[in-house]
Amino acid sequence: MAANSAGGSRLPVPVKRGGAWVVLGTTANRLWDRGCFGRPIRDGVQLTTAEVLCAHRLRGLPIPHAQWLSEALVECPDLLLECEILGALRFPGEKVVLAENLSAANAVLLDPRSWALRWSRNVKPKEAMPLAEIRWVKASDSIDWDELAEWTANIEAGGRIPELLIIDDEHSVVTYRSTFHQPNGALANPFRELDNEQRRIIAHAWSESRETSEGIWLGIEPERWPINGIGIRLEGGIWLSEIEGRIVSRIVNPTMPIPSDEVGRRVELLSDLLSRGLAIRSGFKYGTRWRAYAGAVGGEHAPWLIVPVEEAPTNWGEVCLSARLAANVNKSWLCAYSNSNNDWRYLAIERPPSDSRWMNPVKH
Repeated sequence: MAANSAGGSRLPVPVKRGGAWVVLGTTANRLWDRGCFGRPIRDGVQLTTAEVLCAHRLRGLPIPHAQWLSEALVECPDLLLECEILGALRFPGEKVVLAENLSAANAVLLDPRSWALRWSRNVKPKEAMPLAEIRWVKASDSIDWDELAEWTANIEAGGRIPELLIIDDEHSVVTYRSTFHQPNGALANPFRELDNEQRRIIAHAWSESRETSEGIWLGIEPERWPINGIGIRLEGGIWLSEIEGRIVSRIVNPTMPIPSDEVGRRVELLSDLLSRGLAIRSGFKYGTRWRAYAGAVGGEHAPWLIVPVEEAPTNWGEVCLSARLAANVNKSWLCAYSNSNNDWRYLAIERPPSDSRWMNPVKH
């Protein structure tokens, strides 16, 4: 059996009790006191199956018997994955308490879908509030964006970090956070802040517009174009994409109905972004629908990459790719969706600070 490094003393072999594993005796208390493994009971510490394996790896806890892992995998097919997640969090010293053990920390979940709570390595759970509420997923798992947004909102409302640990086919763990952004800029809202002269200029340019492949060209001097958030300068005029053209037609004729199809949804989303004072350009180079600027294009870089939920990645592997690409170019990747009140919300999946990126210590 493996020896525990602290003082050279050995931990007892775990024994099965009901549906859990218990480590008996006073020496077992160090599993909770030093690493928040399991939860203390009258005669020792009770562990989940994944915690037995994690404690074996990190604390030298003996496994129950030679065939234990083979038998445990029958009951817990995700055992190896869950152990990697626990190892990623606990190896650097973070205090992690699983949902079923929270009575030992006098803490509760803000959302029942969470898997665990995390505290800083420098505190005792009973003496401080948790920093994060954790879920873990497989890279191949599909994403329910509405469900994820609801979970994120519940966690952030309680002042905790919504933390996501993602594990791939190589059993490699990466950390992300889900959080809501409020992208806002300094440009005029074209639906409310244009004066009569600006509206007249737009209406006149629109009346003489020419359809082109994939868009519309307006023969107006670029310097006179009042809507800074959309349109590119082209051949002495302004070129609009099809969606941007629909926006302009709404400004010219506010009573024009918006279709209920996918194009109509894009029109509604782009309208919301423009109403926030943002300048919008294609996100094609970044593998997304739009990139958004807080001011005029050509000044600072675009802080946000935005995709409608209908075009969002469908599994966690794809999300990681999008979020990492955005981070590499110093941008935030946002999934846009409208809630039950038809208000648009922007859910970011982003890499945490460098001191909070939990990953498994051993690469396989």
